[in-house]
Amino acid sequence: MKKILLSLVFLLPFFGNAQAHLGISLTDLKELHNDKTFKIDYTTDGTKYASADMPLGEFTYYFSKEDGLTFRCIQIPNNMTALNAQVENYNKKYVIVSETSWKAYLEGGGLMKINLVYDEEYKAYFFTYNF
Repeated sequence: MKKILLSLVFLLPFFGNAQAHLGISLTDLKELHNDKTFKIDYTTDGTKYASADMPLGEFTYYFSKEDGLTFRCIQIPNNMTALNAQVENYNKKYVIVSETSWKAYLEGGGLMKINLVYDEEYKAYFFTYNF
């Protein structure tokens, strides 16, 4: 079991590359993850979102009402091992803004902001990805 967890920690950063998928349509998102089933729903203000289970946890993508492209992603890691692996990977790949936030400079000149929201009292944690 220990070997499996250790292997998972080393492999997780490779699965996490660009899973935020900001600035794409639902069709493109489904094509990128054609092996996943997306649950489509709407927030109370009518914003469409799609969520699916991925190797690193559940990802929920929010789509702009104006152009139908993703503008935000929220990820709930599967467990603390996945969370710690992602933090370590983000510390290596992106500009560290604080202990819980990073800036990712994207190809084509875009900037993605990554934040880790963590509540120790409730043991709740998730990542947000925004332009």
